[in-house]
Amino acid sequence: MTPLNLKALLPAAFAAASFSTMAIAQDDALPQTLFTNVHVFDGLNEARIENASVLVEGNLIKEVSTESIDAPGATMIDGGGRTLMPGLIDSHVHLNLTGLFTSFGGAEYAQWDGIGAMAAANARDYLMDGYTTVRDACGQGDAMKKLIDQDVIVGPRIYPSGACIGPQSGHTDWRSPRARAEGGPVSQVEELNLAVVADGADEIRAAARRNLSYGATQIKLTVGGGVSSELDPLWSVGYSVDEIKAAVDVAAFFDTYVFVHAYTDETAQLALDAGVKVIDHGQLIKEETVKRMVDEGVIWSLNTAGFSPILFEHPNFAPGTPSGLKLAVAHEQSKDLIDLVKKYKPKIVHNVDTVLSTLDQGRAHRDFEKYQFADWFGNHAMLVSATSTGGELAQLTGQRNPYPEKLGVIEAGAYADILIVDGNPLEDLSVLGAQPKWFDAEPREEGFETLRVIMKDGKFYKNTLD
Repeated sequence: MTPLNLKALLPAAFAAASFSTMAIAQDDALPQTLFTNVHVFDGLNEARIENASVLVEGNLIKEVSTESIDAPGATMIDGGGRTLMPGLIDSHVHLNLTGLFTSFGGAEYAQWDGIGAMAAANARDYLMDGYTTVRDACGQGDAMKKLIDQDVIVGPRIYPSGACIGPQSGHTDWRSPRARAEGGPVSQVEELNLAVVADGADEIRAAARRNLSYGATQIKLTVGGGVSSELDPLWSVGYSVDEIKAAVDVAAFFDTYVFVHAYTDETAQLALDAGVKVIDHGQLIKEETVKRMVDEGVIWSLNTAGFSPILFEHPNFAPGTPSGLKLAVAHEQSKDLIDLVKKYKPKIVHNVDTVLSTLDQGRAHRDFEKYQFADWFGNHAMLVSATSTGGELAQLTGQRNPYPEKLGVIEAGAYADILIVDGNPLEDLSVLGAQPKWFDAEPREEGFETLRVIMKDGKFYKNTLD
C-alpha cells in the first residue's frame, strides 16, 4: 500500500476548510438594505440631513452618511428626494378597548375572541399608518405582542401594561353593579385582565406583580378621576402617596416604571411625591407642577385632541351628559396649558388615547391628534414627541425592555424602524395624515398614499418605491 503523504494533503485540507468557513460566513451575513437619495429627519433635529444615504443591516441601522456608502450586496432603494424618518411611536393606545363597545360598561359583556380579533385589526391599522411602536396603556398582556414579534400577525412593537389598576369607584372600575356588590361574582373585565380594582397598598402590590407575570413592561395606575368614566368625579383622588409608592416599589424591583392616569394638579403632585416617572394626561396641572416635572425629568404623556371643542360633538361628551359636564369643567381649568408647555418645554410623548371607537373613528382621531398638537406647538415638536421622546420613554423599562436598542431615531445602532414619505413633514404634516377634521372627517382607507415605505425591525411592510 502506498503511504499517504500528509504534508502534501495538509495545504489542500486547509484550503478546503478555509473555503468552507468563507461559505458559512457568507450564508450567515445579515441582509442589507441601502436607502439612497433621501433627506433624513433623525427624530431630533429640526433641520433634515440633506442628500443622505442610510444603510440597514439585519434589524439595525448600520450607517447614516451624506457620502456614498459602499454596500455591494445590499438591496437598493432610491428615495427620490423624499424624507426618511423614524417610525412613529404612540405612547398611549388601547388596542383591546376600541371597536367593540361604546361605553366602558360594555367591556363587562365583551367576549375574549371579539376583543382579540379587534385588537389584531387595530394593531395592523396602526402599523399601516406608520406607527412601528406603541405603548398599550391598559388591557393587554404580552400574548399579542409575542405573535407580532413572531410575524404571525402584523402590528407594531408593543409595550404592554397589563390591566389598569384603580380603586373602587375609580376611573377604571368598569364592573357591573352585580359584580360590585359585596360577595358578587368576579367581573368579566377582571377575568380578562382588562382592568382590576385594587384598594390599599397590599392589593395594589399584588395587582402590579400579577400584571408583570402577564408580561407587562410597565405598570399603570389610575390615581384620579376621568372624563369618559361613569363612577368617578373628575376631581376625585383615588390613591394616597403610600398606595402609589407600593406600585412604584414593585416596578423598581423589576427595573421598570409606573405611569399614572392623572388630570388634576393634586393627583399629579401625589404621583410625583411617590416617585412616578410618567404622567399621562395632566391637562389641569398648574405652573409649579409643570416646572417640577421639568426639573425632575418626568415625561408627560399629553393628548391634545381631548381638549378641542370638537370633542363636544361626540355623543358621549355632548353638553348636558355626565361626561360632557366633566369635559366642560376640564376645558375651563386647562386654559393655561398651552402657555405652560411653551414656557417650560417639558418632555412630551405622543398620546392619541383612542377608546370606545370604530376603526374609522380611530383613524380620524390619530389624524386629528397630530394636527391639533402641531397647531399648538409646531410640527417639529409633534414629530419629536412621536419619535425620539417616545423612544426615550421606552428605555425607562430598563432590563425589562423587550427591545433594548434605540427607538425613534435614525442613527447607527438604532432599530431599523423607518418611514419614507413624500414631501417634508417638518413643513407639512398632512403627508402623515394630519388634518383638522375629526368626527366629520370622511372615512379613509388603511394607511396613506404619501407614506411610501414602512420598515419595522429591518423588514418591509410597505414599499411603493421598489
